[in-house]
Amino acid sequence: MRKSQAALEFLTTYAWAFVIIGVTISALYYFGALDFSKYLPQKCVFPSQVKCVDFGLDPSSVKLRLVNNLGEDICITSISITNDALEPISCAQPSLPSINCPAGEFDWLHSTEKDIEFSSCSGGGYIPDTRVEIRVNMVYYAINTPSKPLHSINGKINGRVTA
Repeated sequence: MRKSQAALEFLTTYAWAFVIIGVTISALYYFGALDFSKYLPQKCVFPSQVKCVDFGLDPSSVKLRLVNNLGEDICITSISITNDALEPISCAQPSLPSINCPAGEFDWLHSTEKDIEFSSCSGGGYIPDTRVEIRVNMVYYAINTPSKPLHSINGKINGRVTA
């Protein structure tokens, strides 16, 4: 009888220790101390044809700085962004000046940087101080190609929306 009481007291002490540890971890999680997403790097990933130099995620806009590594001048027919939210992100289309392309399209010379800004963004979980993943789709054709076949490039941005 004496041995079983000692064993029960021993196990009870350990049970209280596990309860205290569980409460402590729950409190840390509740107050955000265990939110490791804020420590993940922000990145902008595109295929080698288009290099992402920089990006910015503001509460109402998405800004990109891209470099044309295709080796030829192109006309961009459309560029759009989206994400996997129930109500996807919605932004106004960028308007860029064009010299060599028809109206509604914009040209991009090879080996040059282009600043693209999507403004008036809303929806899609695009809230300040949250981490978002945005997909970018760009459709283009080469200016000097006679048949002008359309090509598509997809990129991805992982980052935190600044406050």
